[in-house]
Amino acid sequence: MDTDVVVIGAGFAGIAAARDLHEAGRSVVVLEARDRIGGRTWYRELPGAGISVEYGGMFFSTATQPNLAAEIHRYDVGVTPMDPPDVVAWIRGSERVEGRPAVERLLHELQRSPLAEALAIGEKAFASEDRSSLAALDLPASAWISGLGADPEAADLLRAFMASMGGAPLDRISVLPLLWDMIELDYSSIVDVFLDVGELFTEGTKSLIDAMASGLDVRFGSIVRRVEHDDDRVHVTLEGGGGIDASAVVLALPVNVWADVAFDPPLAAPKQRVATERHPGAVSKVLAIVRGVPESFLGIGWGTPINAGFVTKPAPDGRLFMGFSVEERVDLADPDAMAAAVHAHLPEATVVATGGHDWVRDPFSKGTWLATPPGWFGDGTFEALEAPEGRLAFAGSDIASEGAGWIEGAIGSGRAAADRIAAQLVTR
Repeated sequence: MDTDVVVIGAGFAGIAAARDLHEAGRSVVVLEARDRIGGRTWYRELPGAGISVEYGGMFFSTATQPNLAAEIHRYDVGVTPMDPPDVVAWIRGSERVEGRPAVERLLHELQRSPLAEALAIGEKAFASEDRSSLAALDLPASAWISGLGADPEAADLLRAFMASMGGAPLDRISVLPLLWDMIELDYSSIVDVFLDVGELFTEGTKSLIDAMASGLDVRFGSIVRRVEHDDDRVHVTLEGGGGIDASAVVLALPVNVWADVAFDPPLAAPKQRVATERHPGAVSKVLAIVRGVPESFLGIGWGTPINAGFVTKPAPDGRLFMGFSVEERVDLADPDAMAAAVHAHLPEATVVATGGHDWVRDPFSKGTWLATPPGWFGDGTFEALEAPEGRLAFAGSDIASEGAGWIEGAIGSGRAAADRIAAQLVTR
């Protein structure tokens, strides 16, 4: 064997798995297609702005995400809480209303709607062992919201919230995981979720994943095209014809690129389904340096390109604006379109510089964070994705049993995969 374990993918899941296996005394090789670690997190300089920013995943909560909190504590990584915004605005089409009372009014309307009753039904369904009770709720979020019969403007606030959290157009995602988040994390006040989005890494996500990867054998530019496995070993073939043999493999790739790897024998049916259908996560994260704006700002939008926008830390020539564009996804290659999207939230702003990364067109992600389509949760498909197959273990934020879609889920899933492989290697 060339190594005990091959880990495919150097995002947080792959690095967590590789670190744990390395510390358990196993030889580990990490194969990464990119020229960096981090996967769909990427802390880098915004060109021409003199400031480093998060191009990918960034928000977290040490209070509710124990796996991530443990890593932060272990490596003594700096954390900065997001302060409540000085200014809050609600943008609905061409209309813009500033001030929290405007949003609170809509929240009151939602509370008068059947939303609370619908959440109670959802909580009961999640607590039940009867799968059919969940399947009945596995609906497109767009249809579910329309069926509430809420005040039209209040319903648009809920649409903005669910689009921002879900990360894909509402007609393409199931309401089930969104309801689960609202129930599990007590999102009874949508406004408070926007106002308290959690914490950030003081020196970026890079500060943690670099610490976790210290001492690991990571081989960049290694694009995996084929994985063959039997009772005795696994052979991984790379683009260009190179290969490596191992006793086991941890596959820690986004599910949207699973179809780019040939598996022999083929993956189990649920994994094949997900690899073929792919999740619809598609967000344009608009990054801009702006002047003439409040020191901190929150904008919630519907019928406008940016569904959630924030002004956060200072930059040499202004302040950083981050906007999440879902329903009317902004073209990140068009500075004028990006500036127009910012101006819908901040009409007086001077846009100094813009940037972003198109994760949907990125060949090594083909999508942003997990956005679960109708059908994956209700019929048990999602629950089957972490199941090992022979000498293969599976990890990643996309398939995590807890914290799916978050860095928390990636770390927890990676560590669980490492435990499975470690136990398997001991017993064989």
